[in-house]
Amino acid sequence: MSGNGEALSAMEAARMARIAENRRRLQELGVVDAMQAVAATQGTAAAAQRRERLKEARASQAARRAASSAGAPERRMRRSERVAGIETPNYCENERMLLQADGAGQGGGRDRRLMRENMREEVYGVAHLDALGSHKQEWELFVDGYDAKGERIYDKVNGQTCHQCRQKTMGKRTCCAGCQSLTGVLCGDCLFMRYGENVDEATADPDWRCPLCRDLCNCSFHRSKRGWAPTGTLYRRAIAEGYTSVSHYLVLNSLSDEAKPVALERGLCPPELAAELKKEIAEGKKAAPAPVDLPAPAAVPAAEQPPAAAVDAQLLQLDGEAEPAPACRAARGGRAAAAAKGKQQQEAVPAPAAAPAPAPRKRKQAILDVVSVRPAAAAAAGQGKKQQAEGRGGGKGAGEEPARRGLRSSARVAA
Repeated sequence: MSGNGEALSAMEAARMARIAENRRRLQELGVVDAMQAVAATQGTAAAAQRRERLKEARASQAARRAASSAGAPERRMRRSERVAGIETPNYCENERMLLQADGAGQGGGRDRRLMRENMREEVYGVAHLDALGSHKQEWELFVDGYDAKGERIYDKVNGQTCHQCRQKTMGKRTCCAGCQSLTGVLCGDCLFMRYGENVDEATADPDWRCPLCRDLCNCSFHRSKRGWAPTGTLYRRAIAEGYTSVSHYLVLNSLSDEAKPVALERGLCPPELAAELKKEIAEGKKAAPAPVDLPAPAAVPAAEQPPAAAVDAQLLQLDGEAEPAPACRAARGGRAAAAAKGKQQQEAVPAPAAAPAPAPRKRKQAILDVVSVRPAAAAAAGQGKKQQAEGRGGGKGAGEEPARRGLRSSARVAA
């Protein structure tokens, strides 16, 4: 074995020595340099030939295209608008309005991570203050549903989708006792950051209601559905300004006038917001007009009240200012005749000494009298027309006379 190993080693050494000798001889003869020069020359020539052929092909193609389109109208090549540099049209109205609100094209430098402008007014009342969540124990963020490296565990089979972040991950989830739907499934981090509640306390409460059932859901889907802009990553800003969660930030900054004093009494507002609300309430009280107490109308004694005849004459004068309807004119004539006849009878019969003064008739009562006369007059006129149609040989006056007689009698009774 040792002899074979030594023989092989000697053989390999001799082979390597011959290879080195051959290379030295080729180098001395200049064969290696000549081969490299030939290869470089051939490569450069081949590349130049390829470039020339490509240039000629492009030129011939352009010439053929120009010749074919010489007699045809110019048409635009079918090409993607994104590649051609043409701005694609935006058919989404909400996105256009949001771009205008962001100041797009006007040098707007607003931080896009913060809230945009709402399309509709966002106002919260006392019921929303009552529905705000709270917690007794702090929830540790970014631990539940994370592995040892601090990365979230995504599982398509065993995971549950959170309604807020829409991530199907492992971890604790809530269950709404009201809707009992997927909108009440929230992960622990979203429930604490967005609504200020502990998922352990929520799952322990059998009557727990989800934010959507309490009209407090601030996910992007439901806010956009109501015409409100999505909040984005608003949790850090809310915490920095002293709010418990994003929901507290949204509700307390958009309170109605009735809910502002209630929020101050409960101590839900940070110091800066509390000072602003107190100032707004004080300014609102100053700007509110003071109530004016109007004096009650004084009662007219019976001795100073005008007689009924003077009131009737005044009503007749007022009725004569405007042109009344035919039925009103008939009623007014019958009432005037009845008043004149009553006056004559009153002058003929002496009035008793101890008789009380009659109560004055008001214009409203007169109008009611006229309205009550209209149906009677219409009924009398209809009866007269019926008699005229049924009568044989009675002539036109035979049907009109009972109508006039009924109209005068109705007006006399109403007067």
